[in-house]
Amino acid sequence: MRFFDTAMQYLDKEKYNLAPLSVRTYFWNLKKIADFKPDLQCEDLNADVVQEYKVYLVKRGNRAVTINKALSVFRNFTNKMFQDGILKENPFDKVKIGRVYSRRGFLTKGELKRLCLNFEDRGMSLTQTEQDVMRVFLFSCFTGLRYSDLRSLDASEIFDWKIRKQMHKTGDPVYIPIPVQARLLLPTEMKAGKVFRVVENSHFNRTLRSAAQKLGYHKHIHCHLARHTFATTCITLGIPLPVTSKLLGHRNLETTLIYAKYVDAFLDKEMKKFNKL
Repeated sequence: MRFFDTAMQYLDKEKYNLAPLSVRTYFWNLKKIADFKPDLQCEDLNADVVQEYKVYLVKRGNRAVTINKALSVFRNFTNKMFQDGILKENPFDKVKIGRVYSRRGFLTKGELKRLCLNFEDRGMSLTQTEQDVMRVFLFSCFTGLRYSDLRSLDASEIFDWKIRKQMHKTGDPVYIPIPVQARLLLPTEMKAGKVFRVVENSHFNRTLRSAAQKLGYHKHIHCHLARHTFATTCITLGIPLPVTSKLLGHRNLETTLIYAKYVDAFLDKEMKKFNKL
């Protein structure tokens, strides 16, 4: 039984419960395994094969974060096969993936303020699609919603300037009071149905970069940067980490702590506590 074929059967069964981007990510990472060993049989899969695959990825010049993701996908499907009895042993019981932390980009408070003001002053110079995309991006900067949640955000999920929504990625409920800056980005008349018109992800990011450049922001920008911006802004403003974690819908505070590494103001503030000794 070929590993790739078996894994694809699992993916076909689950694809309707996954976001399209997740399906593509799983497929291309499974394709990497097939390129590594086209005829890899499930019964031949062991810890040595996993280590060989890791070396293969390194030699091909993959970054640490890319290798980490590829191994995580590999493990995801071997776990399923082991649970269903297809594999007698789980090769990842003897292989530790670990975690890789990459520096996460974000807009500083000053950059976010300038982008908002420029959008307010010069937004009409953008195309309608660019206006829609920039409005969604900025709304995410002030609420922390992911692309998938922005795309599915329904008017029924907003009441009394609060968002109460089941997150698409985790299925967990999230509660977000909408700040004034984000309220101004909502449609003037909230009609039933989807709140925003959100285009496909790659189109969204291309359009976002075009709009940002017209508004004077020339760094690399993408949709998920807004979520990072929300997290670092919360920390900069002094919102407690457990609260920030709750707003982001993180299950683990450790995930939120990653953002604290990049906020100098947060570190400065905390270190000033030594002055009280």
